[in-house]
This record gives sequence, C-alpha cells and structure tokens, in this order.
Amino acid sequence: MKNITLIKLGGSVITDKDTPYKAKISVIRRLAKEIKGSGITSLVIAHGSGSFGHTSAVKYGGKKGYKNKWGIAKVARDAMEINRIVMDTLIDEGLPAVSLRPMSMMMTSKGRIKKNLFEIIEEVLNQGLIPVVYGDVIWDKAWKSTIYSGETTLNEIGIYLSKKGYKVNKIIQVGQTDGVYDLQKETIPLINKKNWDKIKKYLFENKRADVTGGMQHKIENALKIAKIGINTFLINGNKAKELSNAILGKSVKGTIIRKN
Repeated sequence: MKNITLIKLGGSVITDKDTPYKAKISVIRRLAKEIKGSGITSLVIAHGSGSFGHTSAVKYGGKKGYKNKWGIAKVARDAMEINRIVMDTLIDEGLPAVSLRPMSMMMTSKGRIKKNLFEIIEEVLNQGLIPVVYGDVIWDKAWKSTIYSGETTLNEIGIYLSKKGYKVNKIIQVGQTDGVYDLQKETIPLINKKNWDKIKKYLFENKRADVTGGMQHKIENALKIAKIGINTFLINGNKAKELSNAILGKSVKGTIIRKN
C-alpha cells in the first residue's frame, strides 16, 4: 500500500489578494523548497487561484454558471496563469511536478461530481511524478459550468485514492493563520465530531468572531473526509518550516481535524 500526502497551497498565501494577478513568488519558492527538503515525493499538490481567478470570477459570476462565454474563457485562462507560475517554481526547485487541468478531468451536476478521470492521478503517481491540480472552472450539466476549488478537488482525489487502496496519510491545508482561532485569537488545536457543534455555535454564530463562511465550509469538508480516516491539518504558510514539519509529521502550530 503506497502512502500519499496531499497538500493544498491556499490562494491567499501564494497571491496578493489585494492586487489582481500578483503572485507571491518568494512565498511560492520557499514552500517549494520546503516540499523538496522534506524528501517526500509521494504527493498530490493542489493550489488556489487567489487574486488571479477571483478577479474575473467577480466580474462574470461563476458558481452557478457564467453570464457569457467570456466568463468561462477568462477565468480558465487566469487559473492556468497562476498554475504556470506555481509549476515553473516547483520544477525549478527540483520537484517532478505535472499539471493536471481539472476542467479536463471532471464534470459535475449542480456542483456534485458525476464523472472524473482520476485514474490519471494514479498513473502520474505510479511514474514517480507529482500531480498538481488547482482551482478551475469546470463543466456542469445543470449550470453549464461552475467554479471548483483546488481544496474540493483535492478532497475528492483523497477519497478516490483511499478507495483504490492507497494510504492517504493526511491533507495539509496551507493558509495564512495558525489553524482555526477562538475568540481570543488562540489556536484551536483539535476539531472533531465531538466538539464541532459547540465550536460552530460560539465561533461561527458569534458576530464578534473574526472568521469567514469559507473557513466553516473548509472545516465541514474536512470533517466529512475524516470519516474515512483522512486527517486534515490547517497550518500557517507564512511561517518558515511549518509545511516541511507538517509533511514529516513533526510538531506544528495549527489545527488538526479528525474523526475523534
């Protein structure tokens, strides 16, 4: 049974969210060096589009289809552009990475996957390469198209690989914070099915809480995949060595999301 680690590089970490189409090259390079330095190559990497995909997505809509064909074309182009930057950096740092375009691998209906070609992921892994996916616009039978995040794609790949007999060690979500914060800005070290309802009530239903619906969605998706034994680690990508330590199973300051 082959052990696989899944890594998501958040769009807010690798791009400047306040400046359209600006990648944080130095951050991407440092993260690539940390991945390379870990010595672990049985990986699947995903990344967000950040200010690249967001700019056109806001202009044209997108979650449930686009206003016109140019929305699909431009968001797809923007997603490919940040992917090119990430790919160039990974390869320059000595990682045998191969980009796999989600638009060409998946089809959904109302946002739920109906068809996929994830066996391509297996083939890439079997050849000793590192598959890289990203947030992309994909085809949807009901909405014609939809935006599918790199995070959600990575979770679906994790489920697929587990069913195929791979041991998915963990999913590492690289964000801008030391995991999930409580109201005192302290890291919540563990979230599981036992404490989630309590945390959700005081954190996400409290108007004073500095958290987003996106974080709640991230946690709930992680709890779903935890049911099949895949733990998710939320760590801070702005801190040096946090990613490499997480890959190697060393201590990090962040939140682990697991079943129990």
